[in-house]
Amino acid sequence: MQPTLTRRRAVAVAEQLVVLAEPHRLLILRHLRRGDQYAGRLARALGISPSLASHHLAALVDSGLVTRRQHGPFACFAADREALGELHAELGLLMGAVVPPEALAAAEQCQT
Repeated sequence: MQPTLTRRRAVAVAEQLVVLAEPHRLLILRHLRRGDQYAGRLARALGISPSLASHHLAALVDSGLVTRRQHGPFACFAADREALGELHAELGLLMGAVVPPEALAAAEQCQT
């Protein structure tokens, strides 16, 4: 059985991956890596309606991976680089791409 902390971490990562498991959202993040963008500009860049862009941006904001600032009547969106970095690091730890030395020492090995 997995320790509770590991299970909680896995659930948190899985919830963010569910948000990212939509092509438009991945493309939005790709555009936001270049810097802050208005929703209308993102919609035009992706070839989608402004309402669909707003829907996907709201999901990304709710997940904590994107931030939203109001500029007068317009909303400006930015990738939350810290949150994305944390997700990347957590995924690496959970998937074994990054293995802490103490985990290697404690791991049971198969006998040959």
